[in-house]
Amino acid sequence: MQLKSDFFGDWLNILKDILQNHWGYDISGVSEDELPYVYFNAEKRRPEQRSRNVETSDVFSCPSDLQTGWERLKNLVESGGDLTPNLSKLVSKLNNKDSLLNDWGVHHFHLGEALNGNYIERTGPLLFALVAKDNFYAINVFQHGAWADQDIVETLHRNWPDALSLYRLNNVISATKVSESERLILRAKNVNGMFTVSDGTVYAPTGGGVVTSGYNAQSIINTDKQRRLLKGLEENLQSQLVNLKELLYKHGYSGEDVIKASLEITENQYLAIFPDYDISVTLIGNV
Repeated sequence: MQLKSDFFGDWLNILKDILQNHWGYDISGVSEDELPYVYFNAEKRRPEQRSRNVETSDVFSCPSDLQTGWERLKNLVESGGDLTPNLSKLVSKLNNKDSLLNDWGVHHFHLGEALNGNYIERTGPLLFALVAKDNFYAINVFQHGAWADQDIVETLHRNWPDALSLYRLNNVISATKVSESERLILRAKNVNGMFTVSDGTVYAPTGGGVVTSGYNAQSIINTDKQRRLLKGLEENLQSQLVNLKELLYKHGYSGEDVIKASLEITENQYLAIFPDYDISVTLIGNV
């Protein structure tokens, strides 16, 4: 029995469906080679809808005229609402890359009170926050354009060092201070730069950093990891086909040499679907 499958191609089709039918992007000009990077770029920019605990920093202060908008956003975060309307409108541009997010892992949110079309009313001052799986770390309200303000990372380090621990460079000393303007130049050229906070702690880019194309480095790592995973699942399924013969015979198999299977991914499972026999097999559970 020979397995006929293309799990990586099936995965790409799943990504296409999400990008087009769930997030509303036009992907007509995106090559299959670039598709995963485009997907992970969009995914990173759009915080997953889930309930999060809101924590504010020791210097957090919201201007009184934005207080209602901040309370609205805070309620959305705590209730697991969609935060996309509070993001920059550039989130609708598929190939737009957020250099603040890729470098320091920080989102910026508008604090308007009412929707204007698909987005909340725009505000000059913006809330900068680190959005983790279960926590929303509200750093402070900054003026528009403060993309490389050192106070952003100083505040993160001082208040939530554990949230940055993965990127801490132990036993590293940096004598080079990068100014705001220099950091913006580095970002524009897709060059990664370490940053050093006032107590001497040195961090690699806490947003994952970028490759020369401007995509987040993690998107390349995730794509390679997924390719290896899916290849391994196909190889394992091929080796297990003989053990599935009895099940296949019960559903119409009559000795065919080639068995077709496709990949389906649910919220917590990877499944192999055998379309000719209307059965599925769990490849990975509780993902």
